[in-house]
Amino acid sequence: MKTFKYILASVLVLIGTLSILSLSNSSFEVEPLSKEELKQWTNKGDTILRNEKPVAILDHYEYEYNPNHRNKILLLELCFIQIDDEVDNTIPLLRYSMTIHPEHKVQISFPKMK
Repeated sequence: MKTFKYILASVLVLIGTLSILSLSNSSFEVEPLSKEELKQWTNKGDTILRNEKPVAILDHYEYEYNPNHRNKILLLELCFIQIDDEVDNTIPLLRYSMTIHPEHKVQISFPKMK
């Protein structure tokens, strides 16, 4: 009976590990904003606004090159800090930046908690 419990526990651990690995390798496609959705978004300097309310600021940008990448390309990464507390703005902000800059890598971070 103990052997069965060990086998069952091992199988459950294996299934859990495979589930986590499959989630981490899943792809996520970002759709560009439609013309109607794009009307909600503007920017003033380095501040991005949605419906005239500040959502994020462009903190900095980076150039990245990975010689081990299969394509060996130079990437420009735009790094935003989301300054509002609206979780519902995060994916639309990502979609907005990918609509405006489809060839660039995008990072959205949040201010440090005090």
